[in-house]
This record gives sequence, structure tokens and C-alpha cells, in this order.
Amino acid sequence: MNELIDEIWQYSHHYGDMLFTALRLHDNEEDYAAILVLFNAMELICKSARENYNQNFLEDLSDLKSKNILSEEDYDFLANKESGIRGIRNIMTHRNAYQYCLEDSDGKALPFADVGTWTIIFESYAPRIIQILYDIINNSHWKIEG
Repeated sequence: MNELIDEIWQYSHHYGDMLFTALRLHDNEEDYAAILVLFNAMELICKSARENYNQNFLEDLSDLKSKNILSEEDYDFLANKESGIRGIRNIMTHRNAYQYCLEDSDGKALPFADVGTWTIIFESYAPRIIQILYDIINNSHWKIEG
């Protein structure tokens, strides 16, 4: 992950610093905060790739998909309200997250009230999110020169 973040940092120190901050928070066992910073960076990068800050996150993702900047698989991973990042993000930011659970791939309920759930979420999703953000930058007009 560090190499990809280094590349993103070459494009934008601001976004790279946000992603490194998320990693630092994770290393300090502050995974809820790490995920918030990671998701915030994700939304800002998606908006920046579109050069449009007036739409919501789903509209940003749809636009990136329609321009082939975001693959169908990555779109579903980010946008799916039930099983994607958008679902987790919405629970974190729009609801009392501690009333809900995340279901892992084995069907086990992981309560958001359990601090360990946030660690599992960060470790499970951060590498793919960072890869997607790197790909968005490289597939947009920005192109990281590396």
C-alpha cells in the first residue's frame, strides 16, 4: 500500500498525506478514524477526477464508470448500498453505526460496536480502495508520472 500511496502523493501531496494519515491511525489502533479519513480521501479523489464538487458520491462513481475510469467490478465494490463501501460509509456517517453489524464472507455478524470490527474493515478494504484510487488517477486525465 505504501508504494501506491507514494505514487498518489506524487500527484497530490494533500491526498497522499490523507492516505498516510489513515495508515498512521490504523497503526495506532484508531481504525474508526482511519476509515473516516480513508473514505474522505476516496470521495475527494473521485470528485477531483471528475472536476465536479457539486454531485453526491454515487453520481461521482457513476460518472467515473461511464467514462471507463472505474471498472464495473470496482464500481460495484464502492457503490453497492448493501455490500459495498457505500453501505459502510452510509452507516458510519448517516446512522448510529453501533446499531448495525457487518456480515463477513463466512456469514458471521461483526457488530460495529466492537472496536475489532473497524480493524477488520480497514485491513480488508483499505488495500483495494487505495488500489482503486491509484487506478482512478492513472485512468483519468491526471496520469501519475512514475
